[in-house]
Amino acid sequence: MTGSRLAGKVALVTGASSGLGEAIAHGYAAEGAMVALCGRRASEGETVAAKIRSEGGDAAFFTCDVAESGQVEALVAAVVARYGRLDIAMNNAGVGAAGAKLAEIADEEFDRVLATNLRGVWLCMKHEIRQLLRQKGGGSIINMGSVLGHVSISPKSEYSVAHYVAAKHAIEGLTRTGAADYGQQGIRVNTLAPGIVATAISDQLITDEAPLISRWRDRTPLNRLASVADVVGAAVFLASDEAKYISGTSLVVDGGYLAQ
Repeated sequence: MTGSRLAGKVALVTGASSGLGEAIAHGYAAEGAMVALCGRRASEGETVAAKIRSEGGDAAFFTCDVAESGQVEALVAAVVARYGRLDIAMNNAGVGAAGAKLAEIADEEFDRVLATNLRGVWLCMKHEIRQLLRQKGGGSIINMGSVLGHVSISPKSEYSVAHYVAAKHAIEGLTRTGAADYGQQGIRVNTLAPGIVATAISDQLITDEAPLISRWRDRTPLNRLASVADVVGAAVFLASDEAKYISGTSLVVDGGYLAQ
């Protein structure tokens, strides 16, 4: 651990058992934060926390399903019991969506995606904000959004996920409302909105050169997908004092995709 941009801060990262959440947790720890990780898979989460500790960081894992209000409330309480406070919350937990056009989405599939990707973000914000208000002094909340919180997927991509797109658009509304409601108490709320990121989740699509991937890359001025490091850098920035006058916005990390 070598950085100090988040030194002395306590950061909570949801969905940190793998993927972007795991990478962001490592990024926060590398900048000096004490990191609380949460997820539904205890074994994987404990492994991530142990890896951070082996590198000289301070990390602890807590099991939590963010779609369950009682579990989220208990999570925040457990983080505060261990570390004494909360300064940064990265609401990253989310689930992928089965591809289907809007009228073809099954009721239970719609509910499954919205339960975690929207309700879960709202529940996390609700209990994180209550803690930040109790302890005073403000804090930074970052919601993991997507470029798909600003646009939909082109029909030429041969892939559609209306329920996922709806959740990501709604997150932008939660972010703006949270920033407006609690800015006077020093609480900053922002969305981090990447394009398609080269992670394990998208590996098969990339390997298969699926139309979604090839068309997305072709329409991206920087001519590549986002790397994990691209997203981690933005997550660290939004959590740090370098972004202390940034609130209620969506930081898009898309290689220029939306510029067209």
